[in-house]
Amino acid sequence: MATLPALRFAPLLLVVLLLPATPAAAPGPSKEAAQLQLAQCLSLQSRLDRQSLALADLQARARISAAQHELEQLRHAHQIEQLQSEKRQLAYLAAIAVLALLLGLSTGFGLLLRKRQKQLRRLSEVDALTGLANRRAATAALDALAAQPGPAGTRHVLFLIDVDHFKQINDGYGHHVGDDVLVTLAQRLKSACRPTDLVARWGGEEFLVACANLTREQAEQIAARLRRAMAYTFETAHSKRMVTVSLGLAPIPLHANGSGSPSRRWDYALRMADRALYAAKRHRDAWVGYWSADLPDEATAEAVLEQPDAATGLVSVLSSVPRLVKSAPEMARARSLRALRAQAG
Repeated sequence: MATLPALRFAPLLLVVLLLPATPAAAPGPSKEAAQLQLAQCLSLQSRLDRQSLALADLQARARISAAQHELEQLRHAHQIEQLQSEKRQLAYLAAIAVLALLLGLSTGFGLLLRKRQKQLRRLSEVDALTGLANRRAATAALDALAAQPGPAGTRHVLFLIDVDHFKQINDGYGHHVGDDVLVTLAQRLKSACRPTDLVARWGGEEFLVACANLTREQAEQIAARLRRAMAYTFETAHSKRMVTVSLGLAPIPLHANGSGSPSRRWDYALRMADRALYAAKRHRDAWVGYWSADLPDEATAEAVLEQPDAATGLVSVLSSVPRLVKSAPEMARARSLRALRAQAG
């Protein structure tokens, strides 16, 4: 743009150069013509200047318009990029939300499934009427208990409990009253036991308790406590009735020695407890137990199981009724004589 003033005067200079040379001394019309021509040149130059300015203005406007158009394109491209970025961010957030939702649903479903499984397992291991462990759960617990020997001088002990005259209660008052009696007895039994004891409904009106690591004296004390705790009186609209129980107990193992002997199994102890319970039922509202020391080589666990009362010196008879302890050997010998007579006949 520095050459623009020179260009503005170029046509004027050209006109001046083309004018015919006239003598300076010749005044008149020639001078007027020259002045006219100069005026025309100046007018022409003015028009050219205006056109140049107009052209420069148009070019400036064109450049401004081009710059504005380019700026608009850049702004539009930036907006597009921003929208695409927001779209990608929204898609990312949506994916995270979906994954979080799926994770939450899967976690919730897993927790619900585990809860249902726990409920089903509990239902399969709990007696529906009393809420105690059922026979299946008790069997598994006894397997685990028998596999863990206690400290020296102690044994695990099984208590088998039966409700006295329960058939009379069912027949005389109805099964709904019998169910209420079982529920009440279960609650009283549970309250009388330690939290670590196994308390189960073994079947019908029979309950089972297993206590770990007891001495003989402790087993006797627990048997007496359970018998007292479960005895109570229930009332109906027209009468009252006393409810009592009988207990049989036996340790696991029954004999302290004899590795591999059947007497080391809990089912052997249960059979011994069942025989003790049978002896207690002859008196009612009583408990009887069998407790054995070492088993001699000439004796067998099965022989002791068949007639524990007759195993004098091998098995001690424990009972809340002293006369049952004294009469046990005589009753055992009487049963043996009846069996021999039956075989002879």
